[in-house]
Amino acid sequence: MQFDSVGFFLAAGPVILISYLFPQRIRNWFLVLLSLLFCAAFSWSSLFVLVGLILVTYGFSILLEKNPSKPLFVLACILCAGLLVLFRFYDPSSGILFSKQIPFSFAVPVGVSFYTLNAISYLSDLYTGKLERKLPFVTLALFLSFFPTVTSGPLMRAGEFAQEADREKPFAYEPIRDGFLLLLIGYVMKLVIAGRCALMVNHVYMDESLRGFPVVLAVLLYSLEIYTDFAGYSLIAKGLAKALGFAVPDNFHQPYFSASIREFWRRWHMSLSGWLKDYVYIPLGGSHGSRWFKFRNLILTFLVSGFWHGRGMTFLFWGLLHALFQIGEDLSASFVTWKNPDGFGHRAVTFLLVTFAWIFFASTGMSQALSILARCFSLENYGSIFTPAVCEWGLDARNWCFLGAGLMVLLPVDLMEYHDISVLAWFGKRNRFEKLILVWICVLLAVFSLNLSGSEFIYMQF
Repeated sequence: MQFDSVGFFLAAGPVILISYLFPQRIRNWFLVLLSLLFCAAFSWSSLFVLVGLILVTYGFSILLEKNPSKPLFVLACILCAGLLVLFRFYDPSSGILFSKQIPFSFAVPVGVSFYTLNAISYLSDLYTGKLERKLPFVTLALFLSFFPTVTSGPLMRAGEFAQEADREKPFAYEPIRDGFLLLLIGYVMKLVIAGRCALMVNHVYMDESLRGFPVVLAVLLYSLEIYTDFAGYSLIAKGLAKALGFAVPDNFHQPYFSASIREFWRRWHMSLSGWLKDYVYIPLGGSHGSRWFKFRNLILTFLVSGFWHGRGMTFLFWGLLHALFQIGEDLSASFVTWKNPDGFGHRAVTFLLVTFAWIFFASTGMSQALSILARCFSLENYGSIFTPAVCEWGLDARNWCFLGAGLMVLLPVDLMEYHDISVLAWFGKRNRFEKLILVWICVLLAVFSLNLSGSEFIYMQF
């Protein structure tokens, strides 16, 4: 069940209200059941794999609490990571697993890339002593299956989530109101902006006859698409969790305002960046040792990130590019100041480098990525910027207007949040008339964008 489906809209409100009827301990079981049903709505394989991982993780947590041995911990991590590798090399359309045909086929479980990382971080924290004791079964089951975050994150830490799960959550108006507002902004980002960007990006990328300006525009719009799609999902997840009384971590903090690639990764997919730092980069040695040792760890960490996103060479190359960008920043630090927070030039260069890397991320293979790059350098169609031709590249005039309206909502929100001005606090200070106008503008924009492209959230494929 997609978050942007009509069925989800109709079910979410009543389910949230019903959950508050239960005492806290029973409420957690209710949310576990609800989360498992949510996964089953995608496919039965999603349910079975998730339940299996919960049982395996809980079993290993019992063993690690009694005997925190390294071989046992390594075996647990291999099993969890192996699950991710298994589905990374499985093609459900052809039934091919590790380049071999298997006699049956099944759907790839949604969210497997996210809850396997949560399982590994939980077992690691238990093994290293960051968690003093294993989580109760219901808390662990809810941590791994929590439906607002199970399909696309944000990634969470078990200890922090356990505190949220144990905390009493009496029914209150403010969390539900704030959750609704976060949901609304998230839907505008996903439906109004990302959905329309996808229409043009998909059209231009597939039409090899288009060259020059439309291809450059599509490349730029993909940067906007993936940000508004994934950040929109993260806000929806945060809004749902907030309405249920749970706090989940922020996942984005206006990454395209970054003045360096290093800063970009402090603002983009922050929960994954933190996970990679704590469970890959630091265990490899981090920044200790020589500069080249640090560069090696950086490259390995970003290659892991690339593999996590997909098994094609394009994802590995995308990860390698970001590692090389950061290495370049480090080597040039003696004569280039990358930390200037007011440097527009640095922000522009950072955005262009990130956008360049997205070409490989978005392409189906290296051949398509190189083709798109070649088409970008053509001088064709630049004279059609202010002609009706722009309405023939996947977006008509009406959808261009909706996209512009969505950006008029997003830009002020991002500017306020970038300057640490809470949008929720700002909204709370408006009078009733202003609140109604703002809410209805966002509601109408989102409603008129339902089922626009039929596309799922980008990060659900990972």
